[in-house]
Amino acid sequence: MSGSEEVACRLQNLAAMKTLVLGTCLFFSVSVEAASPPEPSGGWELRWMIGPPAAMPKAPPPETLALRALGGSLFERRCAGCHGAKGNGLGPHAARLPVRPTDFTLGVYKLRSTPAGSIPTDGDLFATLTRGIHGTPMLPWAALSEKERWALVFRLKSFSVRFREERPARPIIVPTAPKEDRTLRERGAALYGKLLCAHCHGEEGLGNGIAARAYDRTASREVRIRDFTRGRFIRGTEMEDIYLTLRTGLEGTPMGAYDTLRDDEIWALAAYVRSLVRERPLQELPPARTHAQAPGATTAVPGR
Repeated sequence: MSGSEEVACRLQNLAAMKTLVLGTCLFFSVSVEAASPPEPSGGWELRWMIGPPAAMPKAPPPETLALRALGGSLFERRCAGCHGAKGNGLGPHAARLPVRPTDFTLGVYKLRSTPAGSIPTDGDLFATLTRGIHGTPMLPWAALSEKERWALVFRLKSFSVRFREERPARPIIVPTAPKEDRTLRERGAALYGKLLCAHCHGEEGLGNGIAARAYDRTASREVRIRDFTRGRFIRGTEMEDIYLTLRTGLEGTPMGAYDTLRDDEIWALAAYVRSLVRERPLQELPPARTHAQAPGATTAVPGR
């Protein structure tokens, strides 16, 4: 079995598991009562908030032997503790984390600007390293130099055969966001109901829908239903961030791509999701293992 076939087989097995869980949740939908999801154990839900995307370099530098060596050294010192020396997500600290570290050998990434099914661009990987993944122990590495971050990008790509056999699809261009107003949010609320978003995220966005309860019963760290009220979106809280997540989906999770919706529908849904936020995350990095409340934590996002 080739490397690509092995990856495809593992992804098919994951998809089958998700389908089974969703079928179970729909079967029991009449009897299951929604409830707020429990707090993650271990106090590891870090509350930093990634800011707007920084100005991206026009193109990555040439992948030289020196950059590969630098990336390998940085990965060993900064990343292997969680992601493992082989990039398979089995580092010595992985078992203690509430969110399973990404298995880079699969070449499957949640945060991409490319359509569903495509590998991310180099710029996507660079952006994730720079901004972090909010609500997880994956902190922003903006303190590293640009050269160091590109070196890590090359190291991450080296773990998966997909980056040797595939090319990223054309990135999705995010259009200009419309003004958030009551009309837009009301359209989004209607779509939220029509698209059955509440089955996972709950009627009020608390992450306590019927499907969320079914996933809880699997005792798996693979699926974490987003509680919109807490404002911890893994890509960011800006309209453009949510648009891209809705348009591309979160690969490797039940959150599929809404690639059949029109742009105006995506924007309406994004505006409504933002209106559900009740708690402002911190703008600065707090000490790890804390649950420090942000100033004005009960204030909704702008435009509410």
